[in-house]
Amino acid sequence: MSETAPLYLYKQTRVNIDWSEKKTSSIDIALPQHPGRVTKSLTLRAKSRQTVPLDSEEKFKYAQHADAASIYYRLNDRFPRCILWRVLEDWQILSLTSVDFTKPDSHPALDKTFRFLFPEPIQPGTVGFADAPGRDELVVYALTSGGVLYTLSLTPAFFQQNSTSKRRTRTNEFCKTFVPSTFTLNTPHALFAVNHESLAISLHDGNILRLDKDKSKPESLESTVAHYVEKRFSDTRYVDYIKLKMPWVGTATVNYGESSVYHTTVISAITYQQSQSLDSQQPPGSVRPLLITVSVDHTLKVWSLERQTLLHSADLLNEPQPPSAKMKTWLDPSPSSLLRIIDSSFQDDHLFYLVTLSTATTGKFKFWVAVKNEQGDFGGLVDLYPEAEFEAGPPSGTAPWIISEFRVTPASPEEPSLFDLWVLWKSDTNFRVQNIQFDIKSIPKSWSQWATAITDPVHEIPKRTASLQTSEDVTDFWMNWIFYPGRFPDTVLESALLLYEENFAYNKTDLKNESLEARVTTMVTSTTTVKESVATPSYEKYNSDLNLQWERFSRLCTELDKARGEALSLVTDPVSGYVWTVNVDGITALRECTEPEIIKHNPPASVGNNLDILSWRNPKRLGAGLKDKDLADAILLVGVADELMNSLSENAYDRCVMRLQEEVTRDPIQSMSDLMEVLWDQCLVDEVSTEMCEKIENTIEYVGNLEQAFSSIFSSLYHADIHNTPARLTAFGAKVLVGGSQEVIHVNHDLLFSLVFLLLHIVYCDGNFAPISEPEILYQNLLAHFREYEILNWMARNTVPLSRQDGDEISRALTELTVSGASLSGTEKRGSVLQLVLKQMSGPSPTGHGRAGSTTLSFCVRRFLHGLGVDRYGSGVTNVVSALLGSGSAGKAMEFSKFLQSSCWDTYMKGRVQLGNQRYETAASFFHKAAFGMATAKSDKSVGNGSFSAQQEVESVIGGGLTKYYFHIAGLFGAAHTPDYVVQFCNTALLHANEPKVDVSVKTDILLKLFYAAVQVCLFDEAYIALTRLTNKDLQKSALHTLIDAMVQHKEGARLCSYPFIGIQDEVDGALNSKCRQILDVVTGPPFHKVLYTWRIRRGDYRGAATILYERLQRLKTSQVGSTDPHSRVVADGYLGLINVLSCVNENEAWILSTKRAEAEGIAGGNTKRTKIENDTQSSLQRREVLTLDDIKAGYQAELDRVGKLLNGGFFV
Repeated sequence: MSETAPLYLYKQTRVNIDWSEKKTSSIDIALPQHPGRVTKSLTLRAKSRQTVPLDSEEKFKYAQHADAASIYYRLNDRFPRCILWRVLEDWQILSLTSVDFTKPDSHPALDKTFRFLFPEPIQPGTVGFADAPGRDELVVYALTSGGVLYTLSLTPAFFQQNSTSKRRTRTNEFCKTFVPSTFTLNTPHALFAVNHESLAISLHDGNILRLDKDKSKPESLESTVAHYVEKRFSDTRYVDYIKLKMPWVGTATVNYGESSVYHTTVISAITYQQSQSLDSQQPPGSVRPLLITVSVDHTLKVWSLERQTLLHSADLLNEPQPPSAKMKTWLDPSPSSLLRIIDSSFQDDHLFYLVTLSTATTGKFKFWVAVKNEQGDFGGLVDLYPEAEFEAGPPSGTAPWIISEFRVTPASPEEPSLFDLWVLWKSDTNFRVQNIQFDIKSIPKSWSQWATAITDPVHEIPKRTASLQTSEDVTDFWMNWIFYPGRFPDTVLESALLLYEENFAYNKTDLKNESLEARVTTMVTSTTTVKESVATPSYEKYNSDLNLQWERFSRLCTELDKARGEALSLVTDPVSGYVWTVNVDGITALRECTEPEIIKHNPPASVGNNLDILSWRNPKRLGAGLKDKDLADAILLVGVADELMNSLSENAYDRCVMRLQEEVTRDPIQSMSDLMEVLWDQCLVDEVSTEMCEKIENTIEYVGNLEQAFSSIFSSLYHADIHNTPARLTAFGAKVLVGGSQEVIHVNHDLLFSLVFLLLHIVYCDGNFAPISEPEILYQNLLAHFREYEILNWMARNTVPLSRQDGDEISRALTELTVSGASLSGTEKRGSVLQLVLKQMSGPSPTGHGRAGSTTLSFCVRRFLHGLGVDRYGSGVTNVVSALLGSGSAGKAMEFSKFLQSSCWDTYMKGRVQLGNQRYETAASFFHKAAFGMATAKSDKSVGNGSFSAQQEVESVIGGGLTKYYFHIAGLFGAAHTPDYVVQFCNTALLHANEPKVDVSVKTDILLKLFYAAVQVCLFDEAYIALTRLTNKDLQKSALHTLIDAMVQHKEGARLCSYPFIGIQDEVDGALNSKCRQILDVVTGPPFHKVLYTWRIRRGDYRGAATILYERLQRLKTSQVGSTDPHSRVVADGYLGLINVLSCVNENEAWILSTKRAEAEGIAGGNTKRTKIENDTQSSLQRREVLTLDDIKAGYQAELDRVGKLLNGGFFV
């Protein structure tokens, strides 16, 4: 690899999997001991836990960091297919989790984590996986330090069971153990799975043990013991084997841990079983299975698995043997991955190709071809390029780098001989992935064309200090950075908070019941105070000290997170072609840079050396496919724009940020040229140095056609949507897609931000620039693109609750992947706004066998961002607002509403936002402004992504006329419990009720809503008018009862009696009479009797009025009010009122009918308690009698006599 500037073509997208947030779906399964063996592992494990300091960094690493981890890919028709396995807690626990990117529609989501607790530690390098070809069963092999082989057979039923079912499942149903007799005299070193019934184990003495399932001994469901046939094979003679057991003879060994291994010990192995793929030209089954191994002494060997014989042996790099054994190159004895098979052939005598890696130096590769013999079987390995040396250069020369692992994947379906070589470099906890594309037929030609993966700077600590920020204070600045969605999992923040409290906090308070954000804010800000004893407190010093504390906490988080990022393995998906690195805690996706990312990340200084490679490998699917001069001009233009912004002072930079944000969120009232000049005067005047101006001039002179360069950059941002069938995302796939989207948004946003001010500098600076023909149009296009990515940037950095009313599966799954910690139990799950609006069917369509997976990830990101439609002509902004309102984030919706424009639909959404924030007057104003446009719009207008609970109602309102629109608005205010506005908008709707589109049912609904809202706010006149306009008699009768009850309850009986109630007076009388019969206490209850009395008096029904007064009089008498208080005149006044009414009619008509119970003889002056009114079925127990005016007067006299006796000392009369 030549010493050239790095070429960045790939991005390392970090995906956090917070395991503590999966505690509710985590299932612990304790595996049994092998029968007859005694272990002290449980005691040792308890001791190891006690030695970990409480609330320390070591505890965090012990609980979260994996000792080993990788991904096993199953056959294409299986689900779960991608199994992430991790060995945890000092090799005691094997964890399995599904990390499928997409899932079939027929399978439910699988978000469980299975933790298998071994009775003794797992030996490093002895975990293997295999898939049963004839049935859907995953076989897991694990070898413990005590020499016990565990075989786990896991079926789909096992993965789909819940924790309760799992506890009822017996371990012997899926777990079997076996102890090979070979381990009595030999120590196992590494395990290599051959298939679901066979495995190979390398031994310290250089031999290989093969274990095949013994089919002659059927396994018992009641037993946990497995049966294997042991087959041991080696190329050493018996005498050499005896020498191996005699260390004093001088056999070559190398230290490994607390023991040593022999130079022939196998450290890497791979099996070859002939593929039946279309790429292979051999008939299936014509080649016997092979085992290819690499030993410590740098030897490459090929074995026959069936015959256990050595078929071929050579140096790993095909180098000549040194004259002395002491000069022999030896490899690290740790189990590693040094072999990769390319299962294709491009000549008749070729079987497959083999790539080997030697880590004895920096890292050298060798390419071999397996040739056929005369029988068509394996005939040996031949060096494809014996004269060439394929050495990989480290990513940088500033630190020692070693190659940890490599992978080979097909690069293009159109060119079957083109392959990608992926190399994982490690230096301490840092890692970097490099890639090279080569044609197997001409590898030396392309060996120098290496590309490197870069990590996006969005996750780096900000370089500009928060103390000089003008748009937000220090705490908000750092809180926004720390809680940027996806930056740190809660486990990191919790551990950093504990470490900060132990080392820096002065006052330790109990904040367990607070949210994580509140605890972090309280803990950090409490360490800094303003000294009030000073005459003039220095707030600048306070800000500086506070900024220092936030930097400390941020660095704690960063250091903990950096340790989590150490790469443990490099894996490639054979079906989709995705490339991943599995980290100590998390996963990193390798995706191809989009074209704007290529332009942004590759410095202008590297353009000359790498332009040919950039032009060749720049995919058109991820941009415009810029090449040669167009690509170089774009890189130079963006590079000098970045330098311009970096050269500004912090105050000037902050002004640029604030002014440009204001520019894209307000409607322009000036010409475009005036806006440009004002922005230039406020941001860049006297801020650009002379040296920077000269550099810009030189760059522009080299670029030449500026308008073409800007146009190239615009075209790279555009995504041409390809119509294909998307797949259903899993929760993990959604996290990857959102993480990649955040990176793309960050790059494009910064790129456009810099170009805006570069354009202003070119237009208004007094430099020797070629004039731009139409700078206003160019500026307008720049501003439109920047506005789009300003919106996306807001969505990427803001956190909201992920619960949605539409029940989206991805939102529910992502919700379960957010909050951790026992102290946060019951806290709502949160994520970015991008997660909220991510649709479930956003996954990539099937891409075939191992084709362009890294490109597919970036393509899905671009398709997702393009599909949001947040540009000026799309409805994406309103969709986002509706999603925010649907998730209950009205405050965030208010903040986001600044991006809404002035169309009728956007104005309507502004009203919805104001309504959600309880600003009812402002909301009503916006609704009125949007009325005409909404009422006359086309009915096929899109209304968002289904976040409104009344989406169908909204769809029916658009274009349905003013009546339906205002009625819909009244319903919104009704849901907000603001009946006064319901009345307002219902009345407005009725003003347009004569529209042709309005039918009787709609008008009836409006009147009902108006009536009940008016009753609720005591607007009884409005309610009465609405009642009288109802044409449905049943609804009118029900509403009448409601109105009467409400008006009497609010002491508005006089107003009720003043209403004419034309045509329904009998119904009013009946309703009042019904209420009178239902009242229990006429003294303290609503005065329905008095109201009915008034109603009948006003309509000349004196005898009816007298009847209701007599009924009330009987209720008063039976309530014993007069019996207990001799000074009470309630009963006497009731008699006087009754006498007065009957005196208003002729003597012949001065009578009423009274209904009494038959057994209640002579109760006219009695004090019998009132009984409950009987049903109609008991009417036979009652009788009616006529009461004249004289009878009433007699009753009145009896009441006076009773009161007199009470005054004279009588009791109970």
